[in-house]
Formats: sequence, C-alpha cells, structure tokens
Amino acid sequence: MAKPQGQRQVSCYHCGHPFMVGGRAMSTPCPKCNRPVLIEDVVVKGYKGVISVETCGKLIVKRLGRVVAQQRIVAHQGIEVEGTVECRQVFSGGTVRIGPKGVWKGDLKAAALEVREGARIRASHFMIPYLPEKPQRRPQDPAPDAR
Repeated sequence: MAKPQGQRQVSCYHCGHPFMVGGRAMSTPCPKCNRPVLIEDVVVKGYKGVISVETCGKLIVKRLGRVVAQQRIVAHQGIEVEGTVECRQVFSGGTVRIGPKGVWKGDLKAAALEVREGARIRASHFMIPYLPEKPQRRPQDPAPDAR
C-alpha cells in the first residue's frame, strides 16, 4: 500500500493546534506545544494494555486484538474494531466501525458510528453528533434574497 504524497493537515491531540505534515510522516513534534504527535495508524493484533492510545490516523483492532486503555483513546481518522476495546473515554473524528465479533466497553464521542450485527456493547454511552442536512428557516425570518 503506497503512502500518500505531498502535504496534509493534522491537528495536535494535546493542544488542538492544526499544522501541515508530509504525506509519509509517521510522527512529528507539534510546532505549538512541542509534544510528540503520532501520525500513522495504530494496528493492534494482540493484547495492548496502556494508559492511552493517541494518533492522528486510525486505530485498527484486529480479530484477536484487545486494547485496554486506562485514560483515553484518540483516533482522528476513525476506529475499526474486530476484537475488543475497553476504555473510559474514546474520541474519534472519523467513523467508528464495530465489526460482527467486536466488543466495545466505554464511552464514545465520534463523528459517525457503524455497528454490525453480532457486535457486543457493554456499559457504554455514545455521543454521535447530529448534523442536519441544512438549517431550517423560521417563518418570521426574512427570505434570504429579501434584504
């Protein structure tokens, strides 16, 4: 699989500062807070017990993979779960996909959620933003062309 060429924009998951990185970058320090920022995808094939998992890419948990994070998981590009994820707080800027044999335990804030039949979700609170297709005009508001 070829890596993307050119520049792309990422945001620091420590301070929120947006900045540009090369298409092949795997990690870099944030130019604002100078803390390390992981750019590449994190793929988990076995057990991974950590304090937190943070990446500007995706978190991919394979069928036999298990992630147990004590504090938080941040994956800006999304999360794919075929194994098990356990964490108090999970944040994703992309789609979270929980496969048919996936197990999820923990609170989630994400742009979108896809749960396949057979997935198991335990003691979790999901907050998925609702984005209306277009704002509704109230009757008392003037029409856009009438000024």
